[in-house]
Amino acid sequence: MIKKIEILGIQLDNYTVREAMLQAELFLDDKVMNIIEVITMETLVTAKEDEALRESMEAWDLVIINDKEILKAAGVNSPQRIKEITEQQFMTEFLKRIIRNGKTVYLFGSSGEQVSLLETYLREHYGRLQIAGSLALADCVGDCDGAINEINIISPDIIFSTLPTPEEELFLLENKGKIDARIWCGLGCGYEVKHGVSYLKGKVKQLIHKGKLHSMLSKYEQEKENSD
Repeated sequence: MIKKIEILGIQLDNYTVREAMLQAELFLDDKVMNIIEVITMETLVTAKEDEALRESMEAWDLVIINDKEILKAAGVNSPQRIKEITEQQFMTEFLKRIIRNGKTVYLFGSSGEQVSLLETYLREHYGRLQIAGSLALADCVGDCDGAINEINIISPDIIFSTLPTPEEELFLLENKGKIDARIWCGLGCGYEVKHGVSYLKGKVKQLIHKGKLHSMLSKYEQEKENSD
């Protein structure tokens, strides 16, 4: 199976769930913070036109593909990988492993509502998860140092982030070295509760970005042919 795929000139990991979990286990024992990012079509579409975002993406240690349309766009049709992505198997296994190993997590997002939605979802589905704290960037006074200090006081094993693209990527580009945690896990839209308005909004956004992604891919391939 191809371990790296390229879309719009951006390289992405294409590991199986088992391979990705082996990487995550190593990260938990690392002395520096590693970045796991759940990548969405929205991130890819934005990154095509945003150089700072692409620079930030180069610092990611593990990319988890969130949508089967990304695989299809790269010409990958493995039934195993499509099933893993559709069922979001990596995140399920990752959360189970965190619980089994007694690791602590910290929830971080732009708004209080965003963080609250994530916490509600995790408590409903992963009741034994040790949530050590939570913070909304909107509640911090001044620059990002206040938020970082709040996180470092607790020093969690894993930070689950719901910061949107490109806010999250730029936050990490400027602050990665200041954060005391083993893993930063950017969830993209993978955390969304699978019912109600939140889910429907997510589906509408997916359709919009799917159209944009395919349009950009066609233009990108045409430009490559013309340059050749």
